[in-house]
Amino acid sequence: MYYFFLGNTPALSLLELNTLYPGEFNLVSKEIASYDSDLDLASLARLGGTLKVASELTVVSPKNIISTLVELISRDNAKNIALTDYANQGLSRTIFHELKAKITRSIRFVSMETSPHELLMLAHQHVLEFNLIAKDNQIIIAKTVWIYDALDWVSRDRSKPYRDIKRGMLPPKVARIMVNLATRGQSGLTIADPFCGTGTILAEAMLVGCNVIGSDTNLDAIKGSKSNLSWVLSNLPVTPLPNYSVLIADATHFSESVDAIATEPYMGPLLDVRNPSSLTKIKNIAKGLDKLYRGCFKSWHTPRIVISIPSFNVYNRIIETISVDTLASLGYNYISSVPYSKPGGILVRNITILEKQ
Repeated sequence: MYYFFLGNTPALSLLELNTLYPGEFNLVSKEIASYDSDLDLASLARLGGTLKVASELTVVSPKNIISTLVELISRDNAKNIALTDYANQGLSRTIFHELKAKITRSIRFVSMETSPHELLMLAHQHVLEFNLIAKDNQIIIAKTVWIYDALDWVSRDRSKPYRDIKRGMLPPKVARIMVNLATRGQSGLTIADPFCGTGTILAEAMLVGCNVIGSDTNLDAIKGSKSNLSWVLSNLPVTPLPNYSVLIADATHFSESVDAIATEPYMGPLLDVRNPSSLTKIKNIAKGLDKLYRGCFKSWHTPRIVISIPSFNVYNRIIETISVDTLASLGYNYISSVPYSKPGGILVRNITILEKQ
């Protein structure tokens, strides 16, 4: 049994996992999902929404936690140890002293806390982490076997040569999730982004082995996307080298033949949380976006589309743009949607999967 520790938007992380892997994921808690099938650990690097994965070692009663940990630690030759208590057992620092007293070889606990540990520390100090997870009246002890590379994600986002806060607000991890939802884990496909902006989605598609086509109406965005994609090819492990092109084109007239579209469209002007526009103005923005998206969906003939459709959480109500009923009338089957937003933010990104009827 494996346990997946989900990201900041667990529903989106779970949607990605269910799309990429056969078998069934079951929520153990709000942020942990179990998976009882074979797992290729090398495949986990493709994920955008999972923080770490642990493999179940044993299931014990709460009273046997210490004796079992002594056995498990003694069996392993790791020097650096961490204990993370997701089961809320109320373990105090005395457990660490008791464990060290009962283990014959020298070990070091990297922290005397049992709350979730900093993943960068676990990865870079080569820490053997034991996770305690509640199951009915028993405790699962699971060993961490994979941790996402936080430095790689941050570096990729900050080191690219072209950035534009007005056009590049989509985090690379969310872009990767969207690519995975669009491709369903397949490489070698051709993925398009008709609102490519700074090329974040295109870059993530290339990194998982896809060919890409991007377009935008803004010349600076086109130049910036090309610069970013060239940087990815020169600085990151992209194998095999993809075919890619970035074109000046209106998204409502995008007619390229591709396997799937993954895109975050234009979402209207930036709205200030501290001083939002009037309700009437926001409703008018939503109507304008609805018209834009209708034009896009009428012109796109791609079998699978993953799109971030905005809604606005303001004045104690949700203002939607294009509706599911409208999408159905335009010939699309609604597959799934998960809202993603920053705490307290006005803009809600609804990561939506559609298929052409």
